[in-house]
Amino acid sequence: MMKYVFYILIVSLFTTCGDSQNLSPVSKIYIDEVITLLQNNSINKNKINWEDFRNDVYRHAKGSKTIENTYPSITYAITKLEDNHSYFAANIVSQDTGDLAPLPILLDEIVPENIGYIRIGFCMGDKQQKKNYINSVIDKMAKQDKINLKGWIVDLRGNFGGDMVPMLVAIGPILGEGVLGYFFYPDSSFYTWNYKNGYLYDEKGIWWEQSTNTYHLKSPNPYVAILTDNITASSGEAVAIAFKGRSKTKSFGTQTFGVSTCNRVHTLSDGSRINLTVGVFADRNKRKYGNCVYPDVKCEENKTLEEAINWISNQE
Repeated sequence: MMKYVFYILIVSLFTTCGDSQNLSPVSKIYIDEVITLLQNNSINKNKINWEDFRNDVYRHAKGSKTIENTYPSITYAITKLEDNHSYFAANIVSQDTGDLAPLPILLDEIVPENIGYIRIGFCMGDKQQKKNYINSVIDKMAKQDKINLKGWIVDLRGNFGGDMVPMLVAIGPILGEGVLGYFFYPDSSFYTWNYKNGYLYDEKGIWWEQSTNTYHLKSPNPYVAILTDNITASSGEAVAIAFKGRSKTKSFGTQTFGVSTCNRVHTLSDGSRINLTVGVFADRNKRKYGNCVYPDVKCEENKTLEEAINWISNQE
């Protein structure tokens, strides 16, 4: 019996070692670096058998001799996390940008003069571009604001994401002050999204972003209609969630894309990056999401704006 157990142990060890024996030392070190990062930080870290995961990635990378050889297997490892939001950006400089699709242009809708309209589009770029984004939204808000407005429409359709912080700062005057939502992590820890007087900050008082053009509505706590579609994703979903639980608010349209999760960028030893999903969004009532955000009123695309206008117009 002891010989049999010893034999099984030896076979098991040989099999485990064999999964990585066809990798060069540099390839194995790089793969181990990635998998350790995923195991320590992935939102699904407590759901994965990491020994099987590691051996599977070793098998996929069979024959790799350089770090660059492992890149397809790193992408494979990211897909195995099954969070649908993480991605790997290899440190490869390409001069060919001709096949990149241009970013969509999101146009403002026409609404009645007694209703304000703000489109919160995707937000990307450097620090100055994000400040310009905030100022642009607030300028539009200030130009439309008046004491007798019936309410506001916040249009998140087509917002596929980017940086949620400038979005929340920009729409902060309409959202209102206080707790807007949370990041929740697998160990049940969380960070709070708070907004006050042009600042977005966490529960420790550490501010993430400040508006240089602080604005206060002429009529605080207005009626607000939120518009979403199935392109609304990631940070766009974060804004939709920030309005969940707000009084005098109703959402219209279709369910969102379904990646209402928070990502964190990690830079690897070769300069490549993994944008890793590490937690889920939660609303101000600590209701966790992680998938699609559903509207209060489901509408066909060509009826979404009309339904929102009618709802606001009927408010006393």
